[in-house]
Amino acid sequence: MTHFGGQMQPLTSKELEYVVDCLTNEDLLLKQCAAAASQTSNQAVYQFLAQEANAHQQHYNMLHESLQQHVQLAPAQPQG
Repeated sequence: MTHFGGQMQPLTSKELEYVVDCLTNEDLLLKQCAAAASQTSNQAVYQFLAQEANAHQQHYNMLHESLQQHVQLAPAQPQG
């Protein structure tokens, strides 16, 4: 998130690409933890993986909410 003079500035294309990559990674990690949790019969392992899946869901949600804050700042036309 870029700040200038106390005001939030639009994300650069590089920053946007980074956030999108982070969203993709968090989604993948969430799915992998959930899949692994569904395959284990060990309650301790299940609880750990469920907690990790929850953490990745929270990270995903936080990134998504941050992007939503920037939607209003994005230029209507691509900058070239």
